[in-house]
Amino acid sequence: MQLGVNRSIIILCILSCASVAVPEDIPLTGFAPKSSARELDFEKQLTATLKPGNAEKYLQWITSRPHPAGSEGARITAEYIKQQLIADGLNASIETYPAFLTAPVSTSIELVAPVSESIPTTEDRIEGDEFTEHVAEHPGWDGYSPSGEATGEVVYAGHGSDEDFRQLQLRGIDVKGKIVLMSYFGTGEGTKYQNAERNGAAGVVLYSDPQEDGYRYGDVYPKGDWRPPGGIMRRDIFDLPYTGDPLSPGFPSTDTAKRLKPEQILLPKIPVLPISYRSAQRILSLMDGPIAPYSMQGALPLPYKLGPGPAVVHLKTEMDNRDRSVLNVVAKIPGEKYPDEWIIVGNHHDAWIYGAGDPSSGTASLLEFARGLGELMRQGYRPQRTLIIAFWDAEELIFGSTEWVEDHQEELLQKTVACINMDSSVFNTDRPLSVNAHPLLHQLFRDASRNIRDPKTGKTMFERWRDLQNEFRNTPSTDGFSPFFDHARKLTEPWINEAPDDDAGPFFNILALPASDMYYGSDYGMYHSIYENFHWMKTVVDPTFEYHISMALLQGFVSLQLANADLIPFDFVNEEDYWQMGYERLEKQNKKIPVMSQLLNEWKLEAKKLEAETNAKLLTGLPPHKIEQINKKIYLAARDFYIAKGLPDNKYEHNLWHSSDGLLPGIEKQPDIFLQVLQKRIRSLREIRASLHF
Repeated sequence: MQLGVNRSIIILCILSCASVAVPEDIPLTGFAPKSSARELDFEKQLTATLKPGNAEKYLQWITSRPHPAGSEGARITAEYIKQQLIADGLNASIETYPAFLTAPVSTSIELVAPVSESIPTTEDRIEGDEFTEHVAEHPGWDGYSPSGEATGEVVYAGHGSDEDFRQLQLRGIDVKGKIVLMSYFGTGEGTKYQNAERNGAAGVVLYSDPQEDGYRYGDVYPKGDWRPPGGIMRRDIFDLPYTGDPLSPGFPSTDTAKRLKPEQILLPKIPVLPISYRSAQRILSLMDGPIAPYSMQGALPLPYKLGPGPAVVHLKTEMDNRDRSVLNVVAKIPGEKYPDEWIIVGNHHDAWIYGAGDPSSGTASLLEFARGLGELMRQGYRPQRTLIIAFWDAEELIFGSTEWVEDHQEELLQKTVACINMDSSVFNTDRPLSVNAHPLLHQLFRDASRNIRDPKTGKTMFERWRDLQNEFRNTPSTDGFSPFFDHARKLTEPWINEAPDDDAGPFFNILALPASDMYYGSDYGMYHSIYENFHWMKTVVDPTFEYHISMALLQGFVSLQLANADLIPFDFVNEEDYWQMGYERLEKQNKKIPVMSQLLNEWKLEAKKLEAETNAKLLTGLPPHKIEQINKKIYLAARDFYIAKGLPDNKYEHNLWHSSDGLLPGIEKQPDIFLQVLQKRIRSLREIRASLHF
């Protein structure tokens, strides 16, 4: 579906309006022909201004030290970012919030039967990779594990899903008092952990199986981009119904806030440690019991047995879980015409260790975009709307953007047009670009990608994005496609998932704002390991740093088109399409849901009329004094799905759009809310249409 100015509309308008010049190219969505030409000219200047060498310099500096949230490295990194932004001519500051964070002191795991040997909690040194020379200083750990120790027979529980634990029960396997071995992926870490804890396990051991993350997909590091046998993934295993500081649910963690005490929240109670798949193979080789079901088998060269035992392990964790500072770095560029219409442009700066991919590649890209923007501003450029460039802290643990969103909630609801976040810019250039965005933004991303060159092939980013998705559409993927995706259908344009996460999540889930997140090649093996360092990036992923610039341009073009469009380019037709898909999917599942077909058809009709009339008005001209009024109606329409009292199934989230499985949340519990919201959306579209006719 194409939102951009339709050629037939252009032709009709040219025939009826002789004074309108024929544009050489179709204007950008939301732009009149002249302003579109200016925007495209500026984007060409920006493309020429951004330099791969600068991105390389930023990344090398940022990854020169570990910088996990709450550490001295994170403070140094935040100060560096702030000073870089100030040097670029931007007014930058650090906004600080106290938060209950986690860090390791020491970890250990040992096999005690049927043999006695230590299991490494650190990773292998790699010849030529200087970042691995001090692996002993960076043991594997999982966020929010408690301090503790446990000894027990090992039970293998696959991905730790509800179904995997049911399979154990069907075979008479009790995990009470046992150490549960589970692989990452397939199920959220919090769910895995809770299933083990709920069933009485004494401890948890996690590893990354090559079935999802290793040699099954290609060469391992240092030759390739996949996890080597000694690699260890670190993750947060805390699972709460809200993000942000665990001690301030639903409100900002400020110095004066009345926060909860740690004992008032459901902190994990049993110790957990991550190990490598080489170590997991060693433990599995010593196990007996029933053969695991096919769905629980991995890619290690042995039969996976469920246990219990005879392998027995002892694990010990000493953690330092306490309040530390979250440091969000924020810079504001006031809009020349519409200073009270905001575009948030974000990335996060904290990492598990060096984080050359996640997130520091994105940090380097956004810093270079900011530098280029500052350079062009010195030549007289100003965005029409306000740009807020933000580098969030503590994403890997709590989403530091949550505290900022909660702290500025009312102003953000009134002024924000969209949040364009880039968690990380590049992981694996052989896998597709991954974009997760509110459907109102999908066509904007596709249009922006048409004007960016793919460094490897010379094609447009749009073409390479689509081609790689077609190539890998049936390959298991970490973040590949939403439940709405049809794997049998060959794509003619890139697929974009409808629900953003990471630091875009709080904008989307808490405020119901259009938001997005992105990274190039979400499937890669260095994720949250010591190998995710500058050497890996320079020798394997992006040696020339051209992809860092491509992603800076994608984030930049989308943000600037939102900032400079005559009429904010939201795609209400595409948004209705996704609601229609969700509704039809619920119907097929025989859910007891209200009949919405008529309202959805009315929404579609109004959205199509608005699209046609907007395109026509952009060609014939809009009175300048009317534009601000029209745009306010456009961007505030996104708030139609904001439910002030919270969702039926989660009071901390307020976006009726959101659901983790791609369905409409709580529709069976409170159908009246859904009908009211659909009616409200139809009224909003009619009001926008009416404002176009003066």
